[in-house]
Amino acid sequence: MVQKAIELGKSAKAKAIRLDVLSGNYPAERLYRKLGFKYVDTVQMFYENTGLTDFLLFEYTL
Repeated sequence: MVQKAIELGKSAKAKAIRLDVLSGNYPAERLYRKLGFKYVDTVQMFYENTGLTDFLLFEYTL
């Protein structure tokens, strides 16, 4: 799915793909890093199902 998002971003001439990962979701962090995403920052965000929680921000430059 992530690879398809990268392909779609490239075909749309997007500059980057950004995503956030729930802090502590190590399998997702490893996957995104392996695919070439770079860690940008950690921020706190509020979602109904998690409350106020740390999220790691990643970016893939196209």
